[in-house]
Amino acid sequence: MKIIKKDKEEIITNFEVLQLLKHKRRIDEQVLLNEFVNNVIRYLETTPASKQTIDSVKECKKNVTKLAKDSGCKILKGEMLQLLNIAPSSEVEVHLVIEDCEDRIDAKEVLNQIKNSLGEEAVIRDEDTL
Repeated sequence: MKIIKKDKEEIITNFEVLQLLKHKRRIDEQVLLNEFVNNVIRYLETTPASKQTIDSVKECKKNVTKLAKDSGCKILKGEMLQLLNIAPSSEVEVHLVIEDCEDRIDAKEVLNQIKNSLGEEAVIRDEDTL
């Protein structure tokens, strides 16, 4: 295995972690590591990440970034990461993720963009998981 160093560190979404772990091969004689990976996969499959696709994530990033730009603000990397990981289902959740949301961007529009990009199934919460 070769480790490549980059100039910048990248933050990856839960969707990307899930995809990476699903495609990772089991490591022989590493029982605890394999168990840990399986537990992480099981958890991530209960989150909105399990219903996302690479195209839906890209579209969501593009749409929310454009909405922010049209509103005269910028969505920070951490805010975008949380929007993708949480996939807010209410305006309140959008306000919790985006700092000074009421002054920067319309939460209802952000919510609509997320629902349109990621799909209703990725945004709607199952009552049993709350």
